[in-house]
Amino acid sequence: MLEFVIAPSLPNLFLELAPPAQEALLLHLRSTSVDAPCPVCKQTAVRVQSRYVRSLSDLACQNTPVEVRLHVRRFWCDNAPCGRAIFTERLMAFAPPYARRTLRSTQTLLRVGVALAGEAGAALLPTLGLSASADTLLRRVHGATCPDAPPPRVVGVDDWAIRRGHVYGTIIVDLERRTVIDLLPDRNAETLAAWLKAHPGVEVISRDRSETYAQGARDGAPDAVQVADRWHLLKNVVDVLERLLHRHGGALREAACVPPAPRSPPTTEVAMLSSDPPTETGNAARTASAAPPPATGVPAAAEEPTVTAIPTREQALYDQVRTLHAEGLSIHTISKRTGVSRPTVRKYLRADTCPQRAPRRTKIGAMGVFDAWLRKRWGESCHDANVLWGELKAQGFRGTLRTVQRHVARWRSPADTVGQQSGASRGSATSSKPPSPRQLRWWLRKPEDEQPAEQVEYVRRLVGGCPAIATGQHLAQEFRRIVRTQDAKGLDAWLEQAEASALAEFEAFATGLRRELGAIVAALSLPWSNGQTEGQVNKLKMLKRQMFGRASVKLLRQRLRLAD
Repeated sequence: MLEFVIAPSLPNLFLELAPPAQEALLLHLRSTSVDAPCPVCKQTAVRVQSRYVRSLSDLACQNTPVEVRLHVRRFWCDNAPCGRAIFTERLMAFAPPYARRTLRSTQTLLRVGVALAGEAGAALLPTLGLSASADTLLRRVHGATCPDAPPPRVVGVDDWAIRRGHVYGTIIVDLERRTVIDLLPDRNAETLAAWLKAHPGVEVISRDRSETYAQGARDGAPDAVQVADRWHLLKNVVDVLERLLHRHGGALREAACVPPAPRSPPTTEVAMLSSDPPTETGNAARTASAAPPPATGVPAAAEEPTVTAIPTREQALYDQVRTLHAEGLSIHTISKRTGVSRPTVRKYLRADTCPQRAPRRTKIGAMGVFDAWLRKRWGESCHDANVLWGELKAQGFRGTLRTVQRHVARWRSPADTVGQQSGASRGSATSSKPPSPRQLRWWLRKPEDEQPAEQVEYVRRLVGGCPAIATGQHLAQEFRRIVRTQDAKGLDAWLEQAEASALAEFEAFATGLRRELGAIVAALSLPWSNGQTEGQVNKLKMLKRQMFGRASVKLLRQRLRLAD
C-alpha cells in the first residue's frame, strides 16, 4: 500500500522504511523486476553488472522532508552492435536520469515557478516542506517544454509595454483556443510579418486600428482577413465626440447658466427679493423677528465677477494663437513663439471661443456680505438652500449649492436637516459649472432612460442650443448602434451622413474608416474581436508587476504559455 503512495506508476518497486531521522523521513526503494531495456538499442538485458544508490528529494509528508534512497542496478547489454556496454536501469516515471529530485517534486517546483516565479516562489516553498532557490525555480521554468499546439487559424494581435512609454512588444493570442501563442520583443511591422510567414495557416487576424499591425498583416499574411476591434471603434467615436465638444466650449457654458428650479414655487415676497437687491429699509420689519442676528450691507452684483468672465491674459493668448495660425504658421512654431504648450495650441485651434477654466469654489465667510444676506433671508423664513443659492448667484456668488448647504446647516433644527438632505439630493446635480467634455461625451451617448433627470435636462438644453453638437450626438449614437448590433449594411449610409455633416471631426473619422473599410466590415460581420487579447494583456501585466517589472520577454513567454 505504501509503495502505491510513493510511486503509483511503478508497481515493481519495493519499499523499505528506514529508522526515523531527526530532520527528514528516510525511505529505501528498490526495483523488483528481473530485467531492464537498454536505453540505446531497447533490447532487454538480464545480466546485472553492479548496484548503487541514488539519493532523491521527494514531496514532504506532514511538512516533514522526505528523502528517498533509490537502489538501482547496472546491466550488461548483450547486443553486440550496440555502442553501450553497461547501462543503468531507468525509472523514468519516478525520477529522470541524473536527477536529484523525484518527478513529482520537480513538477511541483515547476508549478510554483510558473505561478509565482523566483523570489515569491522560493518564499512559499518552506510552507510546503520543500526547499529550492529562486534561481532553481527560474531554471525549471526556462527549461520546461511547452505542449505542442495545433497551428493557429484565428489570432489576435496587440501591443504591451515592456517599459511603459519607451519600449513595447507584441502579444499574439490564439482566439479559438484562448491561449497565448507568442510574445514578440517589439511592435514593428517587419517583426509581425516575419512571424506570420513562419505560421502560414493563419486565416483571420484581429487587431486594433494601428497602421503598423495592419501593414505587418498585409506583408506577412496577404490572404488573411483583417478584423478591426469593435471596442476600439466605439472608443474612437467617443474621442471624436470629445474633440467636437472641446471646439464648442461656449455652448457647454451657455447650457449650464440656467439655475436649477426650486423644489417648491417661492412666495411672491421671495420672488421679488430674488429679482431685486434687498434694501435695509424695506426689510427692517421682517428681520426684527429673525433667529440669527440680522446684518447690514447687501452685496451688489457688480462687486463680484460673473461666472462667464474670461481672464484677459487667456483671451489674449487665444487671439494670438488664432492669428498666427491664420498666417500659416505650424503648431510647433506657434508654441515656441507664444510659450504655450502644443496641446494647448491644438485646444485653442479647435475651439470656436476661448476655453474657460472652471470657476474656483469659494467659501462663505462668517463675517462676509454673503453671510449677512443669508442671515437676513433665513430670518424671513426662507430655509430652502436651493432658492438661497439661486438668489446669491444673481448677485455674483461663484460658489456651489453644496457650499450654501454647508453654511446654513448649523442653523437648522433636526427636522429641517432631514428635509434639506432630501432636497439636496434632487437638486445637487445642476450647477453653474459645466461638465467637462470628457464627462459629457458619455452623457451624449447614453439613452435618456439610463441617466438622471438633471443630466437629461442639461443635454436637452445643450443640443437645443448648438446644432453641431446635436448632429454629433446623433452620429455617435447611430455609430454605436451599428457596432453593437453589427449592422454592416448600415455602415455605408452612416459614412455618407458623417461626410455630409460639415463637422471636421466626423469627416476626418469617416475618411479614416474608409481607408480600412475591409477590416471595419469584417468587424461588423464576423464574431471575432480583440477582447480575448486584451484580457491576456491584463494577465501579462499582472505577471510583469509580480516580478517588479524585471522579467525578460523569454520568461514572460514561458510563464504565459505554461500557465495556459
